[in-house]
Amino acid sequence: MKPYTSVPFLASRLQRLLRCVLGATAIPLVCIRLVAGTPVAVVPQSLALWDFNQTNSLLNATSGEATLAILGDLRTAPATGTGSSDPATQSDYALQLTGFPKQGTGVRAAGLEIAASTVGFDALVLEFDLRATSTASRRIQVLYATNNQGLLAGPAFTLATSSVFTNGLRVDFAGIPGVGNNPDFRVRLVSDGEGDVYVGVGGNYSTAGTWRIDQLRLSGVPITSQPADPGAATDPLSPVITAQPLSLEVPEGGGALFRVAARGDGPLGYQWCLDGNPLPGATRPELRIAQVYHGQTGFYTVRVTDGRGSILSDEAALTLATDPTVTPTRVEAVPGPEGSIRLAWPTRPGATYSVLRSVGWDGPPVVVARGITGGSLTDTPPSGATFFYWVEVR
Repeated sequence: MKPYTSVPFLASRLQRLLRCVLGATAIPLVCIRLVAGTPVAVVPQSLALWDFNQTNSLLNATSGEATLAILGDLRTAPATGTGSSDPATQSDYALQLTGFPKQGTGVRAAGLEIAASTVGFDALVLEFDLRATSTASRRIQVLYATNNQGLLAGPAFTLATSSVFTNGLRVDFAGIPGVGNNPDFRVRLVSDGEGDVYVGVGGNYSTAGTWRIDQLRLSGVPITSQPADPGAATDPLSPVITAQPLSLEVPEGGGALFRVAARGDGPLGYQWCLDGNPLPGATRPELRIAQVYHGQTGFYTVRVTDGRGSILSDEAALTLATDPTVTPTRVEAVPGPEGSIRLAWPTRPGATYSVLRSVGWDGPPVVVARGITGGSLTDTPPSGATFFYWVEVR
């Protein structure tokens, strides 16, 4: 690592930060020398573990505080965990899931969901062992949510061998905005099709197929400090930001929504800034921009205050999607069973498609799926809101 960083870059970032603290007054800057320090090893800590050896309370965490829920009306039962990484030599059980959807239905709707607070932790990792019978879906999709609005697609796993545990499957969330230090983090492991078709581990798919899951663990690295903020109070009881605003990329004319979550002593005040300049009237935990054009792009921050002090959030970038290969296309939506929506659109040779969803017309877009080669998808959005869908053609 070089012992110096770019002074002009640092200067611009400091100017933005200081303008939000002190207003638009010009601040003289001096050159800054940053010296790389010695790395400090940080040991991840387990936030929650399920070993499923307590057969009378399968869904209760063995250690830690988090909740585990079953999705898609699946049935649960204890089953032998032999072959998993569980160190138990006696009473070794796993969670068995049965009753998966019929072919072509309920894509990404059946599986399990972990809900946990990751406040105080970053670099989250999810690990698990999985065993599937030959007729169970071979594809496991990871979905996650950071803001109680929509689900984002994470990595997917494809099993090659049936009726044998595949141990140590790992999802690394390090560097993904909004996952760490979040009071409302959710992650799902769901059965997925390939296109709209389930493929069994052995080739043929059947609803009689089963999954077994063992040694399900969510862990993270403790957050030891926050970056220095020249406008923040030193009182240990001053506000604490528990969920930072996230960077957004939206199409020109689309909507954007920034959110911050914080706690402090008494009522909290908020002031949003764009490139360090306070925005008139932007004094709520949410900042909504109905239509984004070039004049609204830049770096957004929010200062949170209470009766004891204040703290400045991380920067969240707002940029315009400029990929010239992205074009919209007509989408037809047909309601399905249990709150599902089946989407269909015209296709053309060689094209791939991304499906996006937003809460309300001006809500921030959430990617439901990318790289689709067919012309349909079934999605089950969260209940209680009005959603809009669109498809990008590449």
